[in-house]
Amino acid sequence: MNVFYQRWFLWSLVLVNALGTVWGILWYWEQLTETPWYFLPVVPDSPLHAALFGFFIYWVLRDATAALTPLQRFIAWAGVLGVVKYGLWTTVILSQYFWTQGVTPSAQDWMLYVSHGGMAVQGLVYASRLPKACAPAAGAVLWFIVNDVFDYLLFTHPRLPLPDQAAVAGWTNAALTVLAGMIAARLLRSVKDCR
Repeated sequence: MNVFYQRWFLWSLVLVNALGTVWGILWYWEQLTETPWYFLPVVPDSPLHAALFGFFIYWVLRDATAALTPLQRFIAWAGVLGVVKYGLWTTVILSQYFWTQGVTPSAQDWMLYVSHGGMAVQGLVYASRLPKACAPAAGAVLWFIVNDVFDYLLFTHPRLPLPDQAAVAGWTNAALTVLAGMIAARLLRSVKDCR
């Protein structure tokens, strides 16, 4: 049996994503405390999508993905596409910072690299298990577009290593939203009745 679908491995992913969510909220804590309550859903991008992905993996573990409600399907799509998007975004932003500043990454930087790279990989590995439903997939991509608008027009984006990274961060985010849409379209290409 494929190790990715063994129960111990799936439970490990649920646990790792739960811990990543908690650690991410702590990392965002200062920004969250300074954010008006109505902007809170669009601030902690990586922790939020790690949590949603953890729910999806729990449903995979229970072999329940075929019986998900419409809201659960949206959570699944947003979780899987979100860990790919924000995992890649973080690695790109860190890489650009280290490259332009000539800074040697610290142990914490490497941990961020590995954890966010792992987010992207896990999303790609389990994307094929997503429910074949177009509305939740479109809803997830629409959520990313709305989140991008808040992040880069209303400045709710994560704090960046350098203030002048905002343009690179914004364009990278937009490109990754397009990539998320392309992944969704590819996963749904064989669906005949797209609801």
